[in-house]
Amino acid sequence: MLRRLTTIMAADVVGYSEKVGTSETATLKLLASLSELMDKQVERGGGRVFARAGDGFLSEFSSPVSAVQVGFEIQRRLRNNVERHGNELELRIGIHLADVVVEQDNLLGDGVNIAARIESVAQPGQVLVSKSVFDQVKRVSQLSFEDVGEHRLKNISEPQRLFRVIGEMGNHSFMSGNPDVLTPKPLDSIPPNSIAVLPFVNMSADPEQEYFSDGFSEDLITELARFKELFVVSRNASFAFKDRSVDIRKLGQELGVAYCLEGSVRKIGARIRITAQLIDTRRGDHCWADKFDADLTNLFDLQDGLAAAIVSKVASRVETKTRDAAKQKRPVDLKAYDFLLRGLEKHRLGGVTQQSAEEALSWFDKAIRADPNYARAYAWKSCAMATLAREWTHKNTLDEALSLAQRAIELDPEDSESHRILGSINLYLRDFDKAEFHFCRAVKLNPNSAFILGRTGELYNFLGDPEKALSFQRRAMKLDPLLPSYCRELEAAAHYVQGDFERTAQLVSGLPRVSRRAAAYWAAAATHLDEKSYLERARAELLSIDPDFSVASFVPFESYKDRRYQKQLESELERAQLPLS
Repeated sequence: MLRRLTTIMAADVVGYSEKVGTSETATLKLLASLSELMDKQVERGGGRVFARAGDGFLSEFSSPVSAVQVGFEIQRRLRNNVERHGNELELRIGIHLADVVVEQDNLLGDGVNIAARIESVAQPGQVLVSKSVFDQVKRVSQLSFEDVGEHRLKNISEPQRLFRVIGEMGNHSFMSGNPDVLTPKPLDSIPPNSIAVLPFVNMSADPEQEYFSDGFSEDLITELARFKELFVVSRNASFAFKDRSVDIRKLGQELGVAYCLEGSVRKIGARIRITAQLIDTRRGDHCWADKFDADLTNLFDLQDGLAAAIVSKVASRVETKTRDAAKQKRPVDLKAYDFLLRGLEKHRLGGVTQQSAEEALSWFDKAIRADPNYARAYAWKSCAMATLAREWTHKNTLDEALSLAQRAIELDPEDSESHRILGSINLYLRDFDKAEFHFCRAVKLNPNSAFILGRTGELYNFLGDPEKALSFQRRAMKLDPLLPSYCRELEAAAHYVQGDFERTAQLVSGLPRVSRRAAAYWAAAATHLDEKSYLERARAELLSIDPDFSVASFVPFESYKDRRYQKQLESELERAQLPLS
C-alpha cells in the first residue's frame, strides 16, 4: 500500500441543492464557471484536483503554503465576481496536512476525511486550516489567521484545532510569503564572497527547542551581515528553504551565493553542541566543517568563533578591530537570551495572529526582567508593540514603543535593528529627520540586511525621493531574491510618486499576488488612465482583498512628508468610488 504526506484541500458549494431547485440552468452554468476557476487556480498553485462529486472538489498540493494561498485566492475571486455580477456560488474550504493512501490517481484515508470535515464546519466564504497546516505556513505566509479553537469533527476521534484565514497582513509588511519562482543566477554573476546561512536543524530530544536552533541561525546571519567583506543573503531568503531537501548547486544558483552554511544544534540542559559545515555551492564541495561543544554560558563566544571561522574562509581579509566592532552587546543572564528567542518565535507571527503578538510581548517582558540592561529585548518589545498598533489597531502603544526603542539604543548604540525600529516608529509619527537618521545608521551598521534596505527604500519614497527608493529596492532584491512581490509593490509606489501612473498600474496588475496596499495604489493610478477596465479591476481586487476597506483606514498610514500625496490619494480613491470611512 503506497502512502505519502500531502496537503488536502476540500471545497464544497453552499446550498447547492436548494439553488438547483430554484434555478437549475443558471446554477449549473455557475458551477461550470466555478469548476474552471478551481482548475486554473489549483494548477497555478502546483496542485491537482483528484476528485469531484457534483458540487464538491478535493485537491492535493505538495506545499501547504500553496494550498492556503490558492484557497484564499479562490474565495477572493468569488467575492470579486459577486461584486461585479451580483450572483455567484459560495464555497466552504478546509485544508489539512496528513499522510494518505495513494490508489492510482485517487487519495484515501483519514487525512482526506479530516479535510472534508474541516470544510463542513467552515462558514460560507471561509477558509479553515488544521494546526498541522498552520504550523507549516505560519512563518512564511503573508496571510493573517485567527485561532478558532478546538472542534469536534464528525466521525473523527481526536478534536482538531482550527485556524481561519482572515486576510493579508498590514499595509507595510516586508516579509515574503509564497515566493515567486526564482530565476537561477548565471555562475559568473555570483559574488565570490556571498553566503547563505540555512536554518540549523534542531537535534534536541524536545522538538519544542526549535525556537533555539532558529534563533541561533538568525543570530549567526546577523553577525555575518555586519562584515562589509561579505555578501549575506537575508534570513527571509534562507529560511524559505527550511525543512526542504534541495540540491546545493541549485540552491546556490537560486539564492545567488557561492557558499552555504548548514548545521545542527543539540541542546541538553545547560550544554550545547553545534555542528557546522561550509559548502561551495558552485562545486558542491565541503570546504570546512567543525564541531563545537560548550556550556550555554559560553554561547556568544561560540557564535563569535563560528562567525570568525566563516569570515576567514569566505572573505579575503577582515581586520581584528572590525571583527570586535561586530560583536553585539551580550545579556548578563542567559535566561534573558532564551526568553528573547521564545519571544522572537512568537513575534514572527505577530501579523499572523493577535494572540502571537501578545505572547511575544510577554516573553520580551520576561527577558527585560531577567536582564534590565538587555538592549535587544527592549528593541524587540518596541517592535512588537508597534505591530500591535499597526496590525491589530491597539491604541496608545506607539508612544511606549518609541520610548522602548530609545532605551534600546541608549543601551547599545551599535545595534542596527534598534535603529531600524526607531526609524520606523518615527516615520509613522511623522518625525522625518529622526526617521532618516536612524534608517541611515541602521544601513551603515548592517549593509547586508534586505529588510533594513527595503524599509529604507520605503522611507525615501515617503520623503519624496522615488529614485533613491528604487536604488534601495534593487539592493534589497540582490540580498533577498524571494521578495519580488514586495519589491514590485515598492517600485509601483515609487512610480506613483513620479507621476507615472501607467507604469504603476502595469506593475501591480502583473503581480502574481496583489496586496491590499498595491491594489489601493493601482486603483488610485487607474483614475488617470483612459483604459476604464483597469479601474474596474483594481477596485474589485481591492474590495475582494479587504471588503471593509476605506480611504480613512488606508491613507493616514501612507506617511508622506509632503501631504499633497496623501490628499492626492484621498481624491483618487474617492474618484474610484471606494468608501471614505
